Amino acid sequence: MAAFLVFELGGVGGDTSTEEDMELERQLKFLNKPARKSFPDLDGSIYDCVDIDKQPALDHPLLKNHKIQMEPPSLPKEVINGNQASRSFVEPVGIGIKGAECPPGTVIIRRTRKEDLIWARKQSKAYQSNTVKSNGYHLAVVSTANGSYHGASGMMNIFNPYVKPNQFSEAIIRVQHRSPETSSVNYIQAGWAVNPMLFKDNQSRLFSYWTADEYRKTGCFNSLCPGFVQVSRNLTFGVVLTASKYGRPFQSAIIIQHPKTGDWWLKTSPGDYQVGYWPKALFTGLADHATEICWGGEVHGPINDSPPMGSGHFAVEQYGRACFMANMQISNEANVFVDADTVELTPSTTSDCYTSLFRGRLRGAPRDMMYFGGPGGDGC
Repeated sequence: MAAFLVFELGGVGGDTSTEEDMELERQLKFLNKPARKSFPDLDGSIYDCVDIDKQPALDHPLLKNHKIQMEPPSLPKEVINGNQASRSFVEPVGIGIKGAECPPGTVIIRRTRKEDLIWARKQSKAYQSNTVKSNGYHLAVVSTANGSYHGASGMMNIFNPYVKPNQFSEAIIRVQHRSPETSSVNYIQAGWAVNPMLFKDNQSRLFSYWTADEYRKTGCFNSLCPGFVQVSRNLTFGVVLTASKYGRPFQSAIIIQHPKTGDWWLKTSPGDYQVGYWPKALFTGLADHATEICWGGEVHGPINDSPPMGSGHFAVEQYGRACFMANMQISNEANVFVDADTVELTPSTTSDCYTSLFRGRLRGAPRDMMYFGGPGGDGC
């Protein structure tokens, strides 16, 4: 398994040594491929149109002979009907870069900056700290029992919780494989994140994170290392998602494993964006199936200074106040999407500062639904 972003970074605030600077420049050259066209975003980010067969994902040594797939399998009717039935319940969210569409034969990728690599390394350590249950990292989720799963879907409303520069707050769908023999963990998660260290602002953005070995040598945000194969010409990680004060705009995310290739696809709606996929070759256990699915929120901050999660309201405040995850479904061993409550589900939290609540299918709500969140603050 190849290692990326494994060098140690120096001083506070992004100061680096000459040797580290050289390594950063090497990685920037490695990640930022020549662009046929570029789009500036309002926040100053640059999005490049890169030839699809020259994107950085294909430089991963495990993807040397990888053949790019352009389409995931068609979605089961259960998922499509579920989203259609929910249109009266929620409204579309603005996603993507206005007017940005890359030419045919190219894909859109956010240009990586030196500070992106520096802060991504620091942020990855926050995820690594979760393995030793350190203070500062907290979850409020609903999880499936141990089983065999091949996909998950969920519809999340989007917020911009106030997050300090040394904190992050996320809403996630996670597919995970834990090996009982080795305790090794593979996982992929995607959703929205407010992460000033990574994105330099306090806006909610589309993000992902994956690891193939419980963060030991792999672990990567978005496209800041080779691995994720981008196929969309319109939507990529890092774009700003439209949020509202309490609720109605949403993003629907589906992470589904291709039944023949074993690749894990990310699809979002409205707009039916097939963003791309994580190839089977990147993983060990997750190459076959996931053993657990979870929906909810996660945060990280300094000890005794945690950020708000979701809307900043506890799960018990429910619709109109708390952040929710609706249309919760899983893809079973038959590669058919079914409601999440067809298996055992368990709410769990790691701090009294946050809560999670599973409500099942409510009247007027799209399929199964859960709430999560909390204010954070001192003592978390």
